[in-house]
Amino acid sequence: MSADEELAKDLGLLSAIAIGIGTMIGAGIFVLPGTAVARAGPLAALTFVIGGVTALFTALSASELGTAMPKSGGAYFYINRALGPLFGSISGWERVIESNS
Repeated sequence: MSADEELAKDLGLLSAIAIGIGTMIGAGIFVLPGTAVARAGPLAALTFVIGGVTALFTALSASELGTAMPKSGGAYFYINRALGPLFGSISGWERVIESNS
């Protein structure tokens, strides 16, 4: 990718709907802590800390990969580049199946 090329910065209808649905599902973080505390008691706070640390490491890894290889394709591109086309294809199909279930 040369210095003059940029990734497309546009969203279609399907992308906008996916963002909206993801936001609504993600808003569950404001509802579920009460249920978690009712079931796990004080340990619920520890589970949220562990989940937050895990999410932080995941976000930092993804941002590092995205900065090092600024191409569209996400995890498929990174896996394809690191492990080869077989594992890239497997991860690509996994994403398709995951998004349709």
